[in-house]
Amino acid sequence: MNKTDFKDLLKNEITKKLKEKRRYFSREEVCNLISEGRSSIQVWTLNSYLVEFNKEGILYGAGRGWYSFIKQSFELERRPVKKIVTTLEKKYPLLSFSVWSTEQLKSFAHHMLARFATFVYADRDAMSGIYDFLKDSGYDVWLNPRGNDARKFSIGEKTVVIRPAISRERSSGHFADIEKILVDLFVGAAGLNLMDEDEYYRVFGNVLAAGRIDIGALLNYAKRRKLKTEQFIKRIESI
Repeated sequence: MNKTDFKDLLKNEITKKLKEKRRYFSREEVCNLISEGRSSIQVWTLNSYLVEFNKEGILYGAGRGWYSFIKQSFELERRPVKKIVTTLEKKYPLLSFSVWSTEQLKSFAHHMLARFATFVYADRDAMSGIYDFLKDSGYDVWLNPRGNDARKFSIGEKTVVIRPAISRERSSGHFADIEKILVDLFVGAAGLNLMDEDEYYRVFGNVLAAGRIDIGALLNYAKRRKLKTEQFIKRIESI
């Protein structure tokens, strides 16, 4: 099989088979689609074709080793966390931190969320100071609740949870990116009883269907949080 035939076959397999079944797919899946003559095609050749398909609008990059048929990037609503971000920026202009809230995901949940928790991730040395400042500012603050404190956790008015920052976590300025939020929510869903597993995966699936996200970054961050990525990949492949 020559390169032109391979390219045409690859394009046909992607559009006819993958596109009918899912919104996201990996480079590994593309390789598995092609059996005849696959061994004679170098990896860089396959990658160059995928780049061409991207330019043609057949598929779109979704992080290292991942692609999507969704053209529009996911747009995250920042309004629910703008106030607390501004408040912390004024108090700690040099502090590195990131913020997200369950309110940002309310439209993707099956059951309407009535109350919301905001999460602030910062260096461990700064956590106590942030706790005292937000407490004095009228927030219902929880300082890295675990064990008994986590079991006592409940969401009230202006609830904020302060957690230690994770190295190389995804954020845009002080606003957490959706890839970080989805992984953090998975951890918090169980640890703080934010929602059950079925509800979490409904949110997860609805977010991924609403706009293209960086699957590579999501899986990398999940690994940094010591999670098994297989469960995420299985869900991604079912969307």
